[in-house]
Amino acid sequence: MNEMIKKTKKRLMWLFTVLTMLLLLLFITIAYLTVSKSVLNDQKDKVTQLISDESLGRMIHEASEPRERDFSNNLFAIATEGGEIVNKNNSNIDGLIKDWNPDSLEIKEKDHEDRDYLVAARPLEQAGYAYTAIDITQQKDVLHRLLIVLLLLACLFTFATMGLSFYMAGRSIGPIVQSVRRQREFVNDASHELRTPLSILSAGFEVLEEEEKRTMSAFSQETVEDMRGEVKRMSSLVNDLLFLARTDSEKVSIEKKTFNLSDVAKRSVRSFSTLLGETSLTLTSDIQENISFFGDKEKIRQLIFIFLDNAWKYNNINGSIHVQLTASSQTIHLVVEDSGIGIDAEDQMKIFERFYRVDQSRSRSLGGNGIGLSIADYIVKAHGGKIEVVSKAGQGARFTILIPT
Repeated sequence: MNEMIKKTKKRLMWLFTVLTMLLLLLFITIAYLTVSKSVLNDQKDKVTQLISDESLGRMIHEASEPRERDFSNNLFAIATEGGEIVNKNNSNIDGLIKDWNPDSLEIKEKDHEDRDYLVAARPLEQAGYAYTAIDITQQKDVLHRLLIVLLLLACLFTFATMGLSFYMAGRSIGPIVQSVRRQREFVNDASHELRTPLSILSAGFEVLEEEEKRTMSAFSQETVEDMRGEVKRMSSLVNDLLFLARTDSEKVSIEKKTFNLSDVAKRSVRSFSTLLGETSLTLTSDIQENISFFGDKEKIRQLIFIFLDNAWKYNNINGSIHVQLTASSQTIHLVVEDSGIGIDAEDQMKIFERFYRVDQSRSRSLGGNGIGLSIADYIVKAHGGKIEVVSKAGQGARFTILIPT
């Protein structure tokens, strides 16, 4: 129960955190692109204005007059159609305009000597080309620092969100946890309370069958027998519910000790053969001798019986059940195979869920309640193992229980 709550809280925390990160990244992207576009548009307007005839004339005049204001941040050049530069105010522009002959006004971002420039070029009416450039290194640095600050803030908010999400997840699932806990307590208490009257009823029916059988009519005998069967089925259901309630509250004790697993498997198969009685099913086994196992003997016995019972309930007339037990140096393989109705691929992931039954009518008529495989799954996991299912509809089922030695 506690482990399930922790996992749920972690999943919710990561869900909230991932959503927050995505929103922050979206915000950062939009904010950065908006600011970047605004800054670059201002610089494009500036470099476009510089390449006008009026601005070019002023820069040419100021370049020829050393005492005039210095325009070192604003570069210009005039080139002939052959690419020969006839006028410029700074040699840095040479590398920016090399092999660039524009057909109309063009604006490009270029790097030169670790500096960033925004360069405009256009053809001149008198033949040739005009170029202007402005240094935007400072603006680029500002945008770069802005991006770093936004990413750092995103990381900070992400860590804060993780803590807040974990807290809010706990608050969110609190009522659900309380409801589930009350439900499980009810199942546990109800199971305890029902066991005593069911035991009394079962004992009463046995007395009736033994002492009053001769005086009862055939119909009464049949009715008592049916009622006794229903009480037996209810007792089995109550015991299973009590077991699951204890597993949920982590009160099921697994008492591990070393025992002969081969003997337990043989006895289980032999006992189940007796239960099959005069049915048309064939039960065979191939059990390796003297397999020693460290685990809960009674739980393993219950595990084997669950799979044998499952193979019987979902089998066909004149069908077969085969049990195989082998052991390697690291793993014990317990295989229960039947020739029954099989399991669709879509149902194979659900059969270990509580109260899930592949064939509702068949399970109900044979006393099934859809809990057995859930209990089996718990027992196997409690021993550190896993269950593999191989089956197709109409072609039987093969359950392989793998448990480490």
